[in-house]
Amino acid sequence: MLRELSIRNFALIDELALEFGAGFTVLTGETGAGKSIIIDALNAVLGQRIGADAIREGHKTARIEAVFDTGDAPKACRALQDASLLEDGEETVILSRQIASGRSTYRINHRTATLAVLQQVGRHLVDIHGQHEHQTLIHEENHLSFLDSFGGAKHRRLVDAYQEAFGVFEQARRALQDLRMGERERAQRLDMLRFQVQELTAADLQADEEETLASQRSRLQHAEKIREAIGAACDLLDGDSPHQVAVIAALQQALRELETAAAVDAELAAPTEELAGGAVVIEETVRGLRGYLDELEADPDRLEQIEQRLADLSGLKRKYGDSVDEMIQFRDRARAELAELENIETRDDELRRDLRQRADAAGAAACRLSQARVKLASALQKAVVRELIGLGMEAPALSVCLDREPSAEGIPGEDGQRYKATRRGIDICRFLFSANPGEPVRPLSKVASGGELSRLMLVFKSICSRGAEIATIVFDEVDVGIGGRVAHAVGERIVGLAAAGQVLCVTHLPQIARLADAQVSVTKLVQDGRTVIRAQPLQEGQRVEEIARMLGGTEADETARQHARELLEDGVADRERLRGAPAPR
Repeated sequence: MLRELSIRNFALIDELALEFGAGFTVLTGETGAGKSIIIDALNAVLGQRIGADAIREGHKTARIEAVFDTGDAPKACRALQDASLLEDGEETVILSRQIASGRSTYRINHRTATLAVLQQVGRHLVDIHGQHEHQTLIHEENHLSFLDSFGGAKHRRLVDAYQEAFGVFEQARRALQDLRMGERERAQRLDMLRFQVQELTAADLQADEEETLASQRSRLQHAEKIREAIGAACDLLDGDSPHQVAVIAALQQALRELETAAAVDAELAAPTEELAGGAVVIEETVRGLRGYLDELEADPDRLEQIEQRLADLSGLKRKYGDSVDEMIQFRDRARAELAELENIETRDDELRRDLRQRADAAGAAACRLSQARVKLASALQKAVVRELIGLGMEAPALSVCLDREPSAEGIPGEDGQRYKATRRGIDICRFLFSANPGEPVRPLSKVASGGELSRLMLVFKSICSRGAEIATIVFDEVDVGIGGRVAHAVGERIVGLAAAGQVLCVTHLPQIARLADAQVSVTKLVQDGRTVIRAQPLQEGQRVEEIARMLGGTEADETARQHARELLEDGVADRERLRGAPAPR
């Protein structure tokens, strides 16, 4: 649960630090005092997208930090451990976000994190119900999520099993679709591949061929220059010019002199052997060079062949790769694709069989999930109606309708017919509602007022959150459109919801605030010529004054203060009574 929230330079907040405990905490204050800005800051540190316009005027950055105990948030712990951001045994996590122009930086336990990781962790730590979130009930695409949430952890395992099977089915379907490209496109692709493979095969590409040809071309282009250089070298090493002594002849003369000396001095044997070896090496080198000269000749025809081959390779490289090796790899890939396309019928049969198997597996998982949803729907109807009666509706009616859409491309149901499937299953869920006795149930958008939707959302949050493993729930002005006896009932439901966790609630109603374990007063004031927001946890006497203000009393209105004292005393008794009873189900 949330323990601390620190905010700096965010909107109208210059600096604010709040501590929270378990149970039920209310944030109260005049309209426009900044209560919702505090909730916005909490949303931001949990990963909600927010722009640089949230930075307080005159500052370059805003910073928000939230400290949580994670002992009662197992899903958040798993997400943190998967990201290597929480050690075994640790139960505290610190989320921080710095907002700057054009970017934000995120940290978890003082280590840099991504927005995606922050959001994944955040959604398992806090469930925030914003001022207008009750409108999400109008949109029927959200109804299935409410139903699944009602099922808790056991039902979640069925959802996960189906989603895994559906993911495998989708992969098999995409593989078959990729294989079954349009006949025209396939024919065009086959023609191109055949031409490419034929052209590259006819080229008879050889690894390192280009380097070898380049070397041969260079030798043929400079044959005369090479001949002159080698001839001069051979003459120097073993020539018979009257103007100079050849190296080999000089070495042989030197060797004879050393051999004479070595005959009388054994220490000269080694140098003599080394010189003899050197002479042999030079003689072998000269023989090799003379052999090279014998074979070296200008060959214009061969040079022309090489030039043409290199030109052919250059032309192929423009189409198939930057080197002969890359062209060989291209040829091999083209051959493989060509073989696959030419054998598409065999591959098509294989993928069709695999797709049927995957569809059957996904269908079986979807049917198990659907059967569980049918049972959940009946239980959800009863639970919601029971709770709504407690919230002041005389004879509400809720119908949770489940339907399916036939589709030849879908997955099989238990009746053998195929139905349209999404990642959420084959079920379509709709909530139909009536708040008035004798009136038929109809879509929520047609029959529910704002106050009724607020109460419906509170009920759904209350009964669906029990399986959500989220310890902290935030209601931002859940009391929209209600008052009087209904407000008392709403407050009591929130107390029940907070019994096993933590609820923060922004409210304007004293009937709700009286039931809180703790109360924070939020005020807006001008300080040094600038508007700032302040939040102060209230002690018992201060709560009396704040509740009196909420009742409409003035500072001198003792009647309002007395009424406030009575409300707070009754609130303590009602909290104890409500928490002593089991939560409704």
